[in-house]
Amino acid sequence: MTREEIFAALRDLVCDSLAVKPDAIGMKTALIPDLGADSLDLIDIVFGMEKQFGIRLRDAELDFMSRLDFSSPQVMRDGFLTAETIDRLRPRLPGLAEVPDPAKVTPAQLFALITMETLCLLVEGKLAGK
Repeated sequence: MTREEIFAALRDLVCDSLAVKPDAIGMKTALIPDLGADSLDLIDIVFGMEKQFGIRLRDAELDFMSRLDFSSPQVMRDGFLTAETIDRLRPRLPGLAEVPDPAKVTPAQLFALITMETLCLLVEGKLAGK
């Protein structure tokens, strides 16, 4: 599948899950701040992705943020994510490149960076066997 095909399928899925129109969704659209998704919506979207693409995300790729131990000094320092944590997340969260000060990213900001591109990257990686 091409990225365009994956995006189109994901856009339809997100439109159904969040009751938004397709023209409201682009590759850089963030699920939480732009579309108003919440944690239950994200779970619904994950289940839909697994069904749509015949993949499993919950125990691996999608947990890349939920598995972070925010109480660990290797992950958090002075209320912000460490540079090492940011570097680990950067390939899966392209929106990190647009954060004004990467040394000042909070967990709440991190979850707000989940975009349609993030979902596409997850599906592409899983379909490619990564």
